[in-house]
Amino acid sequence: MLLAVSLMLALQAVSGMPDNLVLPAPYKAMRQGSHNPDPKSNADERRLNPSTTLTLLDAAGPGMVTHLWMTLADSEYGWPRLLRLRVYYDDSTAPSVDVPLGDFFAAGHGREKDVNSLPVRNTSQGRAKNCYWQMPYLKHVKITLTNEGKRPSALTYWQVDYRAYKSLPKDILYFHALYRQELPAVSGRNYAILDTRGRGQYVGTVINVITNEDNWFGEGDDYFYVDGEKEASLAGTGTEDFFSDAWGLHDQQGLYTGTTAAGGFQMGDRVSAYRWQLRDPVPFTKSLHVEIEHSGWTNKPNGDVHSGFEERPDDFSSVAFWYQTPFRTDLPPLPYGPARLPYGNATVIDTENLFPQVKAENGHVEVQKGVFWEQNILFFNQAEKGSTLTVPFEVTEADHYEVMPTMISSYDYGMYTAELDGKPVGGTMNLYASDVLMPQGYPLGRFDLIKGTHVLKFKCVGKSDSSAGYFLGVHQIVLSKTSKAYPPIRN
Repeated sequence: MLLAVSLMLALQAVSGMPDNLVLPAPYKAMRQGSHNPDPKSNADERRLNPSTTLTLLDAAGPGMVTHLWMTLADSEYGWPRLLRLRVYYDDSTAPSVDVPLGDFFAAGHGREKDVNSLPVRNTSQGRAKNCYWQMPYLKHVKITLTNEGKRPSALTYWQVDYRAYKSLPKDILYFHALYRQELPAVSGRNYAILDTRGRGQYVGTVINVITNEDNWFGEGDDYFYVDGEKEASLAGTGTEDFFSDAWGLHDQQGLYTGTTAAGGFQMGDRVSAYRWQLRDPVPFTKSLHVEIEHSGWTNKPNGDVHSGFEERPDDFSSVAFWYQTPFRTDLPPLPYGPARLPYGNATVIDTENLFPQVKAENGHVEVQKGVFWEQNILFFNQAEKGSTLTVPFEVTEADHYEVMPTMISSYDYGMYTAELDGKPVGGTMNLYASDVLMPQGYPLGRFDLIKGTHVLKFKCVGKSDSSAGYFLGVHQIVLSKTSKAYPPIRN
């Protein structure tokens, strides 16, 4: 039995394909989840309140997790970054997987995104999250989800499929995942994705970037230092090259590589990309260090190119995925909850609370409640081309801010531009979608805002030919301090 299991796992590691389905299975299929045991009830959800933890799986070994499915309804800005997923092996009190939920499923910056890859697949606008990373264990496994935000996750559903074995090889490699961030990347050193000791294989990377100056950020090379070597065994030729793309990172997804948020040429762009090294894992016997340069094109103050390859102060975050033995019990701690949001901070203003001060011209505004369960929005209807919605908001502390409204998209929504304190900002926002979509952020730019009242005005400039109307739905206004990310002045 032990030899058969070892051979099966070895074939999997080489081929990347499922188990041989024509051989008798040496395990029993099991599942734990949010299932309600009452056959007359469909209430399978759980509520995840702030500062509380749900146990998604608690099982004795030997065994192996093969599939994790989840879906949640949460109204808090950036909630996929505020929920923390952890996996504990063999009765350890320290996790060997420690990541924000969204980043684990290859969607960064606290966003929900569809992902269509081999080990991770998200559908329903990113709301259905699936992972197929195999997580073996000898004695015990526990998977938990903690809410480090300020609002409850109203609906949390999950299923964890796993296998119960009679035995597994004692030198089995344990699955690991670790989140890191530098907001912004530290000057004078490459951004470290992973540093670990043991024996194992590196199998995947998710990298997220927020650009803190104009021009292309991604000329940085990746480096893999295996078993303490001084010169990297693997050295790359550029960031987009590492993710198997070229001439930038584009909207595309595949089994092994993909980009869930493209861009990276203008200040404030959000970029997310994944690479699964299932066909080309990096083995190590003693240690592994993985890093990437945070370098790219830079501009002079007048907009001319200063350099085609220079260190940049962009915001970096990442998840490293790898297998190793012995399993890690000393992963570096994660920044807590809100410190993981873009720029490491956010002031979130719910627009429903601004309703008494809102003004509409050539349209009607109301608070629409219960959109996507517990989310309330300012709903601008009876609008037409030229209609405007004026939304005042308060700034409690003078600083340099990114201003970002979060907006609904739908089949009857229009195209809008924005003004901040009477000045045009951002570009045209086409809010049409064939279905009703979750709120998405639309960064309007970075501004010096004094303490006091400021005004956002949204103007309807038309609609897509496919849209049935000119409606607008504003969920929140997010203010993020970006003073620490001022680009350097270059002569």
